Amino acid sequence: MRESVIYQDILQEGIKLGIEQGIEQMTQEIATKMINKGISLEIIVDVTGLTLEQVQQLQAQQHTQPE
Repeated sequence: MRESVIYQDILQEGIKLGIEQGIEQMTQEIATKMINKGISLEIIVDVTGLTLEQVQQLQAQQHTQPE
């Protein structure tokens, strides 16, 4: 059975959203590793494309998580 055009559009949008979320999560994981290695926030912002505020938020989360 052939899916409708609307179904295909919804499916493609879902795939696109999933990919974007995966990229964002991976970028945050990379930034977190860089923070843990002591790399400057400015370099992390430059390399990852995250905003300074996002990197600072990740840094704050690292200080509040139990080890």
